[in-house]
Amino acid sequence: MNLFIGILIGAFLIWAGYMVQAKKVFSFLADVTQMWEPVNKTRLGNRVGVLLIMIGVIAILAAIVTPWFGAAAGIVSGILAGIGAIMIIIAIGLDQMGY
Repeated sequence: MNLFIGILIGAFLIWAGYMVQAKKVFSFLADVTQMWEPVNKTRLGNRVGVLLIMIGVIAILAAIVTPWFGAAAGIVSGILAGIGAIMIIIAIGLDQMGY
């Protein structure tokens, strides 16, 4: 059951990354259209989309690897997902600065 949930969450994150990257749909990012307007939608969409896809792949790999490595896989994947979330915040900040 845990494997199914991990794969389902990973697939959702990959789908969300695709929607942000290809369709430039930013409503996944806490309704950012109400708070601020992206400076460069293409660049921000590519950056955030790739990061969300990476987090989705990490979730799927963690779900598959956890039965063999146990808590160590969860800790490593949690750290990597946290770094990915920080990188998404940095990408939004870079977009607001014009980079």
